[in-house]
Amino acid sequence: MNDQQRYPRPEVPERVAHLMDEPRLAAAHHRGVTARRNTAEQIALLLEYRNQREREVAGDHIHFRGATTRDANRHAALLLETTEQTATAILNSAEYVREHLPKFWKTFRSGAIDLAKLRKTAVETTPLIHREDLLEIIDEELVEVAPGKTPTELRSWIIRRIPNLDIELFNEAAEEAKEGRHVSFHHGEDGMSLVELFIPTIEAKAIEKKVNAATRGMNRAQPKDADQPPAIDAAGLQSDSVAPHQRIEGPHPGRVGHHAHHPDSECPGDEGATDVVDDRTIRQREADLLSAWLRDGHCYSTPISAKICVMVPEETLTGESDEPAISADRASVIPAADIRKMAADPEADHEWYTAGTRTNQRRADRDILTVVYNGRFAPERLRDAVIFRDGICQATGCTIPAERSDLDHQIPYERAGPTTGSNLWALCRRHHRLKSHGYLPPPHGGPLEDSRACGSRPRAA
Repeated sequence: MNDQQRYPRPEVPERVAHLMDEPRLAAAHHRGVTARRNTAEQIALLLEYRNQREREVAGDHIHFRGATTRDANRHAALLLETTEQTATAILNSAEYVREHLPKFWKTFRSGAIDLAKLRKTAVETTPLIHREDLLEIIDEELVEVAPGKTPTELRSWIIRRIPNLDIELFNEAAEEAKEGRHVSFHHGEDGMSLVELFIPTIEAKAIEKKVNAATRGMNRAQPKDADQPPAIDAAGLQSDSVAPHQRIEGPHPGRVGHHAHHPDSECPGDEGATDVVDDRTIRQREADLLSAWLRDGHCYSTPISAKICVMVPEETLTGESDEPAISADRASVIPAADIRKMAADPEADHEWYTAGTRTNQRRADRDILTVVYNGRFAPERLRDAVIFRDGICQATGCTIPAERSDLDHQIPYERAGPTTGSNLWALCRRHHRLKSHGYLPPPHGGPLEDSRACGSRPRAA
């Protein structure tokens, strides 16, 4: 039986089916499948070569057997034109999938998925290695799920799926992983270093949100750590004006941008104050600010609202279930014990939303997504609702969290498009611009203003 019969060419995934009417795109898809099949065949041959050499020395001393395997990996690295470490990881992943996920291995050999997805799957399903019953279930599901997802989407799907298969297994793995929390420093030769912090997800998200919120307020002067917080107006909002005595002498520790002095400033007592032109990216600002916080120990007294959006079953909060919580972008799973600890934190300001319906509609809360709001911009409650509903940018294949995306009117506000849940969707800035130029139609198949545009549909979160 030849490979065409054993591993028939896969069907076109639904998410790209609408592109097959364009001959060049159809040809590109065909070439991609062929390339993936060739890669799979190469990996299979290298794996067979390694296995054959291991069988030849099966009765020899363990050290000699190990050397033989390493030599086979070295040969694979030469042919793959990569490092021995990478070649070893590739072959180990392939062997794991072949032995424990045979249907997924067949999908890989058919060209329906690439090597990146195979490696992601091998890593993320490792916690199930001693549960053949669960591996059999997820193997069956991966055949249907994997071809229609990017490697990042596939990883998120597996992360969410494992707790559904066995909550106790997930909780045990989570507790064991906490024992490995650490910080490490890797100093490069180019004057830059990498700092890795391995901590519980709920703590990392809190740090991430605080840094992200703080960097977006760095265009205003920051008070010293010992100063009083900025004034709060009657509406409960921070005032943009900062008294002269609250200004930091010199730049904020997180600032490294260009400083322009204006000698004709009319601000009293503001001699030496500077207007800052900050040309750094958000990522650069976040790195500079976090570094400053860690180096000088200051948190600065500017109020920072760092919102963490998670979805959690009510039974988990009450202790009736250990089902984990899921981040709004569906990319992280948070153990029940951690989310209960956060929910009981008296220092945290919680705002709860109920997802679902109640049998007694007269006593049910109003559905935020159905309310039509006045004005162009969505209020905070509607924005939160769209974030939870969409999870990520709704452009196909994009995994930018909805929390960091724009809320776009599918029917433009200027054309009487309402500010309501059904007319809003989360789009990252890149895809928002594409949509504005007519290259990304709304999810309900609305007409395109630009006839050159290729269609695209958002995927389900």
